[in-house]
Formats: sequence, structure tokens, C-alpha cells
Amino acid sequence: MQVVTAGSMLSDERDAVEQLAREILKNGRKPAGVCFYFQKSLSPDRLRAAALEFFPGIPIVGMSTKDRAFDRNVVIGSKNTGSSVSAGGVSRSRFSVNRFEEPKVVSNSGVIALAFAGDDVSLGSFAGVYADDKIINSERVFNRISKKAGLCGVFPDLIMFHCTEDAQFPFARALAEYMGDSVQVAGGMFDISEGEVSVFTEEGVLTGKSIYIMTFLYTDCDVLVTGESSSEPEGHHGVVTAVSGEVISEIDNQPAADVFFRWLDRDISFWSPDKINQELFRLRSQWTIASQTANIRGTIRFNITYPVLVNPDHSLRISNVWEKGMRVCLMAVSSHDIVRHFGRVRCPSDRTVQGALHYMCDSYSSGERESVFFDTVVAAIRGSESFPFVTVPQHGEFAKDMDNMEFIMDNYVISSVWFLEKDPG
Repeated sequence: MQVVTAGSMLSDERDAVEQLAREILKNGRKPAGVCFYFQKSLSPDRLRAAALEFFPGIPIVGMSTKDRAFDRNVVIGSKNTGSSVSAGGVSRSRFSVNRFEEPKVVSNSGVIALAFAGDDVSLGSFAGVYADDKIINSERVFNRISKKAGLCGVFPDLIMFHCTEDAQFPFARALAEYMGDSVQVAGGMFDISEGEVSVFTEEGVLTGKSIYIMTFLYTDCDVLVTGESSSEPEGHHGVVTAVSGEVISEIDNQPAADVFFRWLDRDISFWSPDKINQELFRLRSQWTIASQTANIRGTIRFNITYPVLVNPDHSLRISNVWEKGMRVCLMAVSSHDIVRHFGRVRCPSDRTVQGALHYMCDSYSSGERESVFFDTVVAAIRGSESFPFVTVPQHGEFAKDMDNMEFIMDNYVISSVWFLEKDPG
């Protein structure tokens, strides 16, 4: 399989896609599919129209991403942290305490394309809307995607899955039940804190706050999904004693939210629901929770999730589905040396790497030193990888290897998809 990436910083959608097409098609080989990652300032309708024009007959999939996606040559949405006098006003006098400066804004916009090509490579995608009162027939979705790829009913080598927060649960369960351990999954959650998110396929554009897009990739190479996380347990443990799906009612026979906040030295007994959830939103980028398991060899594994919402009864909605009897613990977000952490992100194989796709949690570069952290991440990944790759920030990551399906939300987390030359054995 061939993996090719190209990026464009042109603000005109048609010109940008034309530039990408020239780069991707320059060797005359028709891709099996092209994935687009574009900044929210660009129009998904115009991008899709241009993709249909310049990649005729080729399956396409596109999704808006938060700022700071990058490949080897292009960074989408670098931040302008400098201050300047606003053109919209001046100080009334040289003694005025008023100061006018431009807010921090995205200084550029662009789109990155990731193309897959090969004699035995195919791709199919489907985008849909999720609603609590609408039953999703996951098996029908799976069959529809495989049919679009020309391999009806055949399990893919890799599923690239992206969704907004509420759509993850039915598909996570369905993937485990329908495909078991046969298929690897990687992707992430869209951030809708600033509004809706947009995705597109060759069938159309979908924009909303509750959507999903799933892509099946069939390859002629080996695919390996790995993950890196710097979360650390903080010594607080409990057992889930009452749960329904993604809502934990009790930990240690007490309201789950009360236990979680008590772990953080907070008594929420007399807090209003609004105050509780405001505090939850503030804390959840610093603290997560995880289910803890150990295998026969004694190796401890943490399946990380994060609290989504505290209900009026002080039950706790999480970003995963847990069961009664699970041992859970508080996890601290680590902010250790970012260079040391990202320097560990390596493919654990000595076979030739044909390409890579990385999904990063967007909080990895947040805070006062955001630009410094991000510049370091870019340098670390670009400096250690000579093959084609795309790195896309997400609100949280999905990762499924051959053993586990995990959802991860944390600082300093990266899920990687490695495309490796076929093992001759």
C-alpha cells in the first residue's frame, strides 16, 4: 500500500483541493480513497464539491478538526500569540489605562489530505446523525460501509471512527459484539464546545452537534494500533455498586458523584446542579477515572474514561460503559516533560513503515504554555518519522487493538495507526 499526504494553506476551498490533487495524483496512480482534515473556517460544501471535481470516482471522506493538525510540511491553525494595536480603536489619551490589542486568533487556515493507494486497497465511509430516541442499526451501518468499499460483509483491516460525545456508546458496544477482536479501531471525538461540527462523504455534507462518521479501510499491508498515555493512579479506589450503561449510580454504595468529588477534597452535598457541573467541567482536564484490571501475570491495565455530567441524583455519566463490580480509581493528568513523553512514540516493529496516522487529545497543548508545548510536539514527531503521516487533534481518542476497546481523554495521549509492510511470515 502507498500512503501519501499533502497540505494546503489556501483559503479558497477549490484552489486548495486542486493543489492537493496535483500533489497526490502526480504519479498517475488513482487512490483507493482520500481523507480530508480541514479547519472549521473552510466550507465543507465547497470542499466536497471540489473533491468530487478533482478526485472523480474516488471515495472521499472529510471532517473538520480543531486547530493544530499537521503533517510533515503543513500546520493548520498555528496561533498568533503576539499583541498589536487594534485597528478598531485608539486610546483617548497617552495617559489612558485602556489598551487595545487583537485577541489571539488563528493566523491561517488550511486542509490536509491523506490518500491510500494499492492494488488491493479499498475504502468506504458513512456519516449519520445520532439521537437518543433513534435506534441505530449498527450492523446495517457496517454492511452499508463494506458494500461501498466493494467488499460487502467483509470485516475491514482498520475502522476509522469519529463522532460527537453522545454517539460513541452504541457503536462501541456494537463493535465489540459484532466484530469482536477481529478489527482494530482508531479515531476520536469531535469538540463541539464552539458550535457544530461538519463531515462529508461523496454522498453529502452533514453538520450538527450529534453526528458520527465511520470509515472502513481494507489494505494489502499490516495495520497496528498503539497508544501512549501519561495518566497515573492517585491512590483513591472504589467498586461500582450500581450502574446502567454509561451512568454510574453508586461507587461503594454511595452516590458516584459524591465519591468522585470527595476524592478531590470537595463536598458537593449542598451544591446546586449547575455549580457541580461547572466544577466538573473545570476539573475533568486535570482528573480522570479508570477501571482497573489485572491479567494472570499481574499486569495492571487502566481503561481510562472521563466524567461527562452529574445528574440531579448525583449519579455520574461517563464516556464509557462500565459494569457492576468493576474496580475503579482516580487518575491524575500528568504534565511531565513533554519531549520525553512524545519521544517514546515509536512503532514497535522493525518492518518498514509505509505510513502513520496519529490522533491526539486536544488538551495535550492547552494552558499558558500552549504554543511552546505544541511547537515541541510538532518537532518531536516530525523529527522522528521519515515516512508520510498526519497528526490530528481530537477531543478524546478511540483506540482498539486486538485485545481491548478503549476511550481515552487525557493530557499527553496519542493513539497511532501504523501501516507496515506485509509480514512475509
